[in-house]
Amino acid sequence: MKKSKLIATSLICILLLLALLITGCSQSPAATTASTGPKKVKIGYSGGACEAFIFSAFEKGLFKEEGLDVELVKVDFDTLKESLATGKIDASSGMVMKWVKPFEQGVDAVFTSGIHTGCIQILVKENSNIKNITDLKGKVIANNGMGDGPMILASRALAHAGLDFKKDVQWKAYPASELEGVLNRGEADAIALTDPMAEMVIAKGSGIKLLDTAHDMPYHDEYCCMATISGKLYRTDPATAAAITRGMMKGAKWVQEHQDEAAKLIIDKKYIPGDAGLVARLLKSYNYIPSLDGGEKAVDNAVREMKAIGVLDASTDVEQLKKKIFVCLPGVQ
Repeated sequence: MKKSKLIATSLICILLLLALLITGCSQSPAATTASTGPKKVKIGYSGGACEAFIFSAFEKGLFKEEGLDVELVKVDFDTLKESLATGKIDASSGMVMKWVKPFEQGVDAVFTSGIHTGCIQILVKENSNIKNITDLKGKVIANNGMGDGPMILASRALAHAGLDFKKDVQWKAYPASELEGVLNRGEADAIALTDPMAEMVIAKGSGIKLLDTAHDMPYHDEYCCMATISGKLYRTDPATAAAITRGMMKGAKWVQEHQDEAAKLIIDKKYIPGDAGLVARLLKSYNYIPSLDGGEKAVDNAVREMKAIGVLDASTDVEQLKKKIFVCLPGVQ
């Protein structure tokens, strides 16, 4: 009898343990942290229109729904790389084409979801004789820094047109705020930059679109920006990493459904400069439906093409790098 009771008691304990494990995998971090309070995290941003999903998730309480107490920290790219790598900042938005090379070089961070498409443009003067990417051969392209996202996009576009970004064009780097003047003064034949600055140049009549990733093939369906998580947080606290990712995905979905309100919100709160109407037009041109598959495909495209054109090292293993860059977290879908 005692042995039977002992066996029965043991079975009950095992079943209870399994139930707890199953519940723990399915419940949200908000539920798991209810007794200890919200999890404090820092999310970095640079101040771009495409980061509307972060600002909206913060202002609309979507991070709080995930049990997070978020502090937003404005930083430049170099500071963000260092801060993510050292765990001083827990997450940010990451532009695929800007981050692949740093990932190859060992920056300790990961992508966890595709967030939106669009947000990079190549502009020329309205009266320019440059009508397509092929016409850039022998020309000067200015951008915001060697190896930045717009330069990588332009390099990929040149390769698609049969040109070599190292031999067939000349690159010049300037602060983003100076690119409009550089184009107007004829110091460059084309400029490559992100929104909202690209769209502001167009709105002023200072440039026209040569290539726009929000609309032009083959980039219009490619996710450009990702939920980006510190490698340290990913390894030591995947539940919080997943909560941040879900909060960002909720923010993206909210932007997709409320473009005008989102534009007004981020302008009124002074997250970015510009006109709310212009920003709303930009947000409406992007696909803000977050996607794991879309994010993984964008990484695949970028890694393969960046190696093919010589941005990545010849010895880099494409498959290993992709697995290192993009990870799937439990509870994120």
